[in-house]
Amino acid sequence: MGKIVVGVVAFSMVAFILADFLQSGSSLISDDNTVAEIAGTEITYPEFQQKVDELSYVFSINQNRNPLSEDMDMIREQAWNALIFEHVYENQFDELGLKVPETEAIDMVQGNNIAPAIKQSFTNPNTGQFQREAIINFLNTEVRNNPQQRAAWISFEKTLTPARLAKKYESLFEKTNYVTSAEAEKYYTSQASNISVEYFYVPFFSVSDSSVSVSEGEMEDYLEAHKDEYQREESRSISYVTFPIKPSAEDSAMVREEVEDLRAGLKSAQNDSTYASINSDGLEPFLVFNEPSQIPPALIDQPVGTVTEAVIVGDKYEFYKLSEYSKGEEQFANVSHILIQPPGQTDEQMEVARMRAEELIAQLQGGADFSTMAMMNSADQSNSQNGGDLGWVGEESSLVQPFKDAIFNFGKEGLIPEPVETQFGYHIIKINEPLTDLAIKVAKIEKEFFTSDETLNNIYRQADLLTVNSDGLESFENYAKAEGYAIKTAGGLTKNDERVGNITNARAVVLWLYNDASLDDVSEVFELNDTYMVAVMDGKQEKGTAKLSSVRNEIEGKVRNNKKASLIKDKIASIEGDDFDQMKEDYGDESRSGEADLTLSSNSFPGVGFAPEAVGVAFSLNEGELTRPFEIANGVLIVKAITKGLPDEIEDYGPYANQLRAQRSGSKEVIANFPLTFSPLLISDQLDAAVKDFAEITDKRYKFF
Repeated sequence: MGKIVVGVVAFSMVAFILADFLQSGSSLISDDNTVAEIAGTEITYPEFQQKVDELSYVFSINQNRNPLSEDMDMIREQAWNALIFEHVYENQFDELGLKVPETEAIDMVQGNNIAPAIKQSFTNPNTGQFQREAIINFLNTEVRNNPQQRAAWISFEKTLTPARLAKKYESLFEKTNYVTSAEAEKYYTSQASNISVEYFYVPFFSVSDSSVSVSEGEMEDYLEAHKDEYQREESRSISYVTFPIKPSAEDSAMVREEVEDLRAGLKSAQNDSTYASINSDGLEPFLVFNEPSQIPPALIDQPVGTVTEAVIVGDKYEFYKLSEYSKGEEQFANVSHILIQPPGQTDEQMEVARMRAEELIAQLQGGADFSTMAMMNSADQSNSQNGGDLGWVGEESSLVQPFKDAIFNFGKEGLIPEPVETQFGYHIIKINEPLTDLAIKVAKIEKEFFTSDETLNNIYRQADLLTVNSDGLESFENYAKAEGYAIKTAGGLTKNDERVGNITNARAVVLWLYNDASLDDVSEVFELNDTYMVAVMDGKQEKGTAKLSSVRNEIEGKVRNNKKASLIKDKIASIEGDDFDQMKEDYGDESRSGEADLTLSSNSFPGVGFAPEAVGVAFSLNEGELTRPFEIANGVLIVKAITKGLPDEIEDYGPYANQLRAQRSGSKEVIANFPLTFSPLLISDQLDAAVKDFAEITDKRYKFF
């Protein structure tokens, strides 16, 4: 009775804590339970969770199961998209007067403008034709008489209107994607303009790094002068050590001993399927193999009762027992073929292909090697280099019917003496082994390796000792190095990341970084899938200009190259004349000279590399004109224009306008997906970015998930 009272009190306390947490302004967790601010509207944790619950219900109705943990990650993301859709996109729809009246809603289901999601579901897969009568039949039978189908259909219908509104919205903006004739002409000119140049080039790597020093102050000054190029979102960086959770040698030996006992038991078992079902960790303890290629190699041509050796496959042992031979439901043949494809479908072209196939059959009957003939003559590139080998083919396989009819009507090993006509051409077919309908019944036992409690404790203890003996980055690194642990780093971790380095499902680490950790803090031990991790926050980037420490290598390289450019220009200035070949000889082997043909739309400069600025400078020249030495990303360049060709005007710039319009359409962004919608809602990624930017969305999900 006392235990019951304690249980009731404990339950009441937990209920009180949860209720307090879910209420706005929880005194136990935080005064701020705001998940986001979207278009000026605060979204609280309970509101967000309510949307998650709604979509979880939709998921359950349509998938006929409750969502798993990995499904919940997707559903939470959909809840986020749904809230943006409601608070941002639906406001846009209202302001523009976009609506889907009832008549249009009916038309989407049963009328002349069927919604794409419905068309996809009620299209005959064999004919590719949409079946309007199938919708009517489905609504009158399944939806009307089956409560679960009715609930699923209602949730499905609710997704049609948002999809139609999103399509209307995007269409409005697509119609504004206008390209003027001047823009089209400019684009045409950039594509058709060309210039031939001579150049003299000195790459930066020709000057040793040791000859140029870079100070901390110079790097700071460069970063300040170019801060617009180094804007960053808020992020964190960590150093960390992982401790893989894996079986010890003793654990593996224990499993091996158990496996040998199970093999002995399976050999003498009276009921193989029952024994395997009881003792296997696998999902398929008893199998029937009809297709010969599926039979485990160790059981081929073995007597009933054979038990294979246990082998390691992935993270488990597996072994088989051949329980019974029987007659299968389908015949199989091991087949090779040569396809002779006609150049067209006229009678004359088909006759030429047939005669060629007959010639090859005659050569094969005369002793020619089938594999060699297939490699030399077969039009089926998927297997010609394997000698035309198709492997084992069943009567119910997906091969075209005339091909299968020829094989199983011939019914024996050898070369079919006549070419076989199909929609692809003429086939020369060889049956490599006798036809078989033999099936074997097999018991299969899988035994997974496991990590014992003792091993787990030892691994955890190592991780915990790292935490205990570290009070900051320096002591963390010292202890890890003393113990021989590899220290890894991960930078640029943002609020909603779920991955750290190559470790997936590391959301707990990110939550710690943004909710609990300060610079130089060492974490507790994280358990992440099959590894333990201990981390220390070693960097914190606020939104804005990047810290020098995070871009030091890049900045140092650019400052050093600026100094190298000055040295190179000074040396070039000491050389007389403008003959590039002579300049190369005077400057030294580290320089280059040559000729290049350029188009105005190109970003690449032959012999130099990626240098769009150099292409632009070249086209600014008149024929015979020479530049001063100028700096590009990889070195210093001088360019001289030889010939320059500008295109003539044309009457119709329409094709170029179409190309520009397609470029401006950009790629598509998914703004909603299942369970919010059954077909992804897609709009232009540029439009989506603009809409969300104007909505001024503040994302605080990292505080809760």
